[in-house]
Amino acid sequence: MRLISKLALAATLTAGLATTAVVTPAAAQKKDKKGGDSAGAGGPQLKLSPEFRAPLAAAQTALTAKDTATATAKLAEAAPFAKTEDELYAYNALKLQLIAPANDANAMIPVLDVLVKNSKTPATMLPTYNYYRGALPFQQKKYAEALPYLTKARDLGFTNENLNLQIALASMETGDLQGGIAGIQKAIDAEAAAGRKAPESWYSVAIGQLYTKRDPQMITWLNKRVVAYPTAKNWREALVTYRDGKQVKGAPAMDRGTQLDLYRLMRATKSLAGRGDYIEYADTAFYAGLPGETKSVIDEGRATGKVPAGDTAAARLLSDANAGIKNEGSLTGLETKAKAAATGKVALQTGDANLALGNYAKAVELYNVALQKGGIDASEANMRIGIAQTQLGQKDAARTAFRAVTDGTRKEIASFWLTWLDTGTVAGAAPAA
Repeated sequence: MRLISKLALAATLTAGLATTAVVTPAAAQKKDKKGGDSAGAGGPQLKLSPEFRAPLAAAQTALTAKDTATATAKLAEAAPFAKTEDELYAYNALKLQLIAPANDANAMIPVLDVLVKNSKTPATMLPTYNYYRGALPFQQKKYAEALPYLTKARDLGFTNENLNLQIALASMETGDLQGGIAGIQKAIDAEAAAGRKAPESWYSVAIGQLYTKRDPQMITWLNKRVVAYPTAKNWREALVTYRDGKQVKGAPAMDRGTQLDLYRLMRATKSLAGRGDYIEYADTAFYAGLPGETKSVIDEGRATGKVPAGDTAAARLLSDANAGIKNEGSLTGLETKAKAAATGKVALQTGDANLALGNYAKAVELYNVALQKGGIDASEANMRIGIAQTQLGQKDAARTAFRAVTDGTRKEIASFWLTWLDTGTVAGAAPAA
């Protein structure tokens, strides 16, 4: 991630240095007792030897006139005479002003090294010098080198919209994941306090780092990003990133039912991106014994144009789904059986069948029967109640149901449903398959 352009870096350094008087005209100089000169006119009080001052003054005059060739030559003449702290400051301050527009980090870093340590460097310039001394290696991905200078710049009062994020990134890249994440949150909070909205990319950086480390905070940050930027594209990225994180070695596997609840959220958030999403969703529903949902998903995919009319896999699934719906017949008999059963298993299954067919009110009724009778996974039933109530527009009731989901993976998915109930999906870039 590029947080600051080289052009901006050079322009800022040049502008800052232009305010620092390095050498003043001879008429304004005051001779010291040893025959040297003391720079005045608002700059740091510097004692410069005559043999050093003359070429340096010529270099400054040439630089002001934008004659970089002459400035470079005269600065080279002054170099052998730069021996004291005063002269080393004057030489390097002018040299940095000369070389900054070339954007050569390797040339600027040694000069900045002198300036951040020199006792004659004005206190007002130390925050800027330290910042760019850190920003240059940061751009080169030398995070361990960059971090102490960036931190020093912040401590000295340097303000920049990127600084907190750069410190956070450098911290994470040097092994301090938790400190880095806290830093990104601090950067986001600072933007909010200033009346601005943090860039979407800041959330993505945190998510990427947490995903790589398999840190459970990733779910929180996936939710944070869709709260800030609830587009269909971001919803898909959040849910697919979450799903992919569950497929890595060592992660708790998602059963078919949980996969379906995630697909249902993708459908609700309008983040099913293309043919693959629709076919996978329809196939998962079919093998979960829910042909009604398979049919409705394929029909929707065709209606949106995301599933081509001649797609053979879609045609096969639709044919199988229609046959399954016919074989399933009326659910009335199952409902009667469910209410008479000793446990809630049949009621849960019948609720699923009604949910798949879009009979949401009946599904809620049967899921509640299942909960009352027991012998089932209460988190599964509450998740499905929440989904059905969402479809019925009963948002408050749905929130209550989702908050009652306590099982690990289902609870995580329920957190996404709760976020969507609060944010919805806003217009934005279409999700890419």
